Amino acid sequence: MDKKITNRQKELLKYIVEEYVLTASPVGSKIVIEKYMKNISAATVRNEMAALEKLGYLEKNHTSSGRVPSTLGYKFYEKEFSHPYIDDENLKMQLRNIFSDRTMSIDVVIEESCKIISESTKLPLIKIEKNEDILLKRIDLVIINKQSAMIIVITSDGNLNKNIIQFKNESILKDISICIRIFNDRLIDCPIKEIETKINSMKSIIKEKVKEYEFVLQELVERIFHIKTKMIKTIHGQSSLLTVPEFQDKEKLKEILQILESTTIWEQIAFQQNQTGSSTLITFGDEVRHEDIVFAQTDLEITKQNKTKLVMVAPTRVDYSKIKGLLEFIKNEFEKGWK
Repeated sequence: MDKKITNRQKELLKYIVEEYVLTASPVGSKIVIEKYMKNISAATVRNEMAALEKLGYLEKNHTSSGRVPSTLGYKFYEKEFSHPYIDDENLKMQLRNIFSDRTMSIDVVIEESCKIISESTKLPLIKIEKNEDILLKRIDLVIINKQSAMIIVITSDGNLNKNIIQFKNESILKDISICIRIFNDRLIDCPIKEIETKINSMKSIIKEKVKEYEFVLQELVERIFHIKTKMIKTIHGQSSLLTVPEFQDKEKLKEILQILESTTIWEQIAFQQNQTGSSTLITFGDEVRHEDIVFAQTDLEITKQNKTKLVMVAPTRVDYSKIKGLLEFIKNEFEKGWK
């Protein structure tokens, strides 16, 4: 992708993105020449804008002669030109004061920081807590009829997970009962994330006592132990959504509100972050089936088991350097004083 675009086109694209982010108005050649590229002719600028449009980095605005960045253009800009940066010294001072206040717990510090950032950007900021230290506390078997039973799994976070298991005959029910007794003897207080590894180490013991060994073990592992760790979500700045021009459309606003209440979208974003290995990352909405939206995210590791993810939801027309800068700033302040 990058090889198709010349250095002058890169420079022009940079100016167009920054001007459009600043004004929300389509950018024409006149503005480019007056503000950014005074030594280039209008004809040359128009030709280069047409070339960028052909390459897919710009889109023609039908209500004016100007162009606006496409998603591809924003992606190129974010990759090539955006660097974490905050030019608001007062905002940085507010955040530093919060992190230096040792009378507050780390949870309160993060909450207050999120409020300040959300108010400053007029964008929603989601704090997602995920405790990966959930333990298995008990497994119960409740027989429903001759072909089915309910298995109840209780975990240390207070969740009660129910699952129906089907079987052909009473001998398989007996095998399931034996297997659950073994699990209760050997897996109680084991972290959920370690369950499958522990069961693999117990296979020889289970094989000795259970006739339908492969079927029973597969059914139990597949249906019972794929328990998701509890996710706690706090949303800041939801009321300011209508101040964002791109979110004032009724259907887009509805989509954003659904995203904020979603669970699966945050799992998709976390997956994207894990794939890149980046601590602070911009995920474009088209990668998770949501056009014209970006998700800026960073992780705070409170403990090895307890991690907090901060995610800012924004339109693609956003100051990428600023939103990355704010999340990086919180992460750095946290790591300097609280880890």
